Amino acid sequence: MSNFSAEAKVGVFVVIGLIIFGYMSMKVGTLTLSRNKGYDIEILFDSATGLARDVTVEMAGVEIGRVKRIALQNGKALVVLRMNPDLIIRKDDTAIIRTRGILGDKYVEIIPGSVTAPPIPAGGRIIRTAPITDMDVLMNTLGEVAQNIKSLTNSLSKVLGTDTGEATLRAIVDNIKEVVVALNQTVQSNKDGVGKIVDNLTTFSSTLKEVGDRNKEDIGTIIQSAKSVLGTMESLVTNLSEITDKINQGQGSIGKLINEDDAIMDLNQTLASLKEITDRINNGEGTLGQLITNDDVSQNLNKILISLGDIADTINRGEGTIGRLVHEEETVETLNETLTHLNSYMEKQETFQTYLDYRGEYLTKEDTLKSYLSLRIQPKEDKYYLFQIVDDPTGTETITDTRKTTDGTTTKKHKEKTEYDKLKFSAQVAKRYYDIGLRGGLFESTGGLAIDYYLLDDRMVLSFESFDFEIEDNPHLKAKVDFSPFPHFYITAGFDDFISDDDNESFFFGAGLNFSDNDIKTILSSVPLP
Repeated sequence: MSNFSAEAKVGVFVVIGLIIFGYMSMKVGTLTLSRNKGYDIEILFDSATGLARDVTVEMAGVEIGRVKRIALQNGKALVVLRMNPDLIIRKDDTAIIRTRGILGDKYVEIIPGSVTAPPIPAGGRIIRTAPITDMDVLMNTLGEVAQNIKSLTNSLSKVLGTDTGEATLRAIVDNIKEVVVALNQTVQSNKDGVGKIVDNLTTFSSTLKEVGDRNKEDIGTIIQSAKSVLGTMESLVTNLSEITDKINQGQGSIGKLINEDDAIMDLNQTLASLKEITDRINNGEGTLGQLITNDDVSQNLNKILISLGDIADTINRGEGTIGRLVHEEETVETLNETLTHLNSYMEKQETFQTYLDYRGEYLTKEDTLKSYLSLRIQPKEDKYYLFQIVDDPTGTETITDTRKTTDGTTTKKHKEKTEYDKLKFSAQVAKRYYDIGLRGGLFESTGGLAIDYYLLDDRMVLSFESFDFEIEDNPHLKAKVDFSPFPHFYITAGFDDFISDDDNESFFFGAGLNFSDNDIKTILSSVPLP
């Protein structure tokens, strides 16, 4: 080192200083860059007095960010925070401006909310804020308190500062002194009595404590009962108050009796009538009067009571029909079985229904009306029997060809015969499965099958029928729909014999009426008899 010149030493020192300066520059740059990382959120305060840029943002005393910018927005302070990138701020968190100590710097504190609340995204805003308690507000409050104390002392000075006030205060002190002296003398003169009272109180409190310890549950029950009684009494008092208010207002019978003269007159008349009735009874008039005053009536009543007693004794001995019914289990069981069978029969009768129906179908092609008179016997909800008389105006057509030979010449005659208004019959058995119904039997005097589909709570029925299965001709197919807009009436429309070989297919429409046996009974009962 002693061989180094002054210039060399200066050079080494400068190099070391440059190295230190470069290292510090890198550290400061790294700190600045680290602060720039993260995301921004906004807070809108009523006032940001004393808050500066780059102050800390803390949560539970730990720094979590810095104040990036403070601006004015619609008369309020908009504070932009740069938060650490690894920290999540949630929507129910609360922001507040606090002061370190009394005269310390201000900073922003975030009070966490629920951990299940959604996070605030970058650029979002904390909605919840708490009011700021700064020193100016605190000093103003202390000034108001001091002013109130000053006013109080001025009032006391005005009262006690005068000669009259001083004399009054002196008299109060003297009176207190006399009371204390008198009380001391009383205690001294009755020291033994006071001691006994204290001993008795001590003994009583000990006894009371023992009783309470032994009967905690009973005492609790008594307290609960007392609370219940008090509640009931409170309700009773309220009800009595309401009743008295109604009476004072003239409501109810008692209110009218007290406030209305007519009610009092009616009561007087009622009492007079009662007096007249009691007078008639006392005079032996009427049934009750004879019962009280006439010995014969009393004797007859006694005989009746004796007879009733004999009947009751007979029943108690198990004699007679009623006696056996009361005492013999077999009779009771037989009666129960009879009632059960009777109930079963009545239930079946209730479910057994009979319906009478008339339906008219207008055949558009034939320009005529086809009528159906139906009787439906329904022993169960899902089963019924259908009997019909059908008036078919189309009738049947008979064609006859004859040949005749005369003198070697053959002639041919053609004869047609048509029968109208032919009656046909139907007898069918039907079974229903939920909304589907199946029918089979005679359809217009020929065998056939049908299927029904029920809609709209049975107000609409779609039906398809197939019958008259002849070898030479196609079967008779019929599709129709019935709709009941209101009870006992329905409309119908469809397509009849739509694959006919004889060109008998036709659209039709019409209407019908139906009544149950109960409806018929009601109608017949309302018809006046001659």
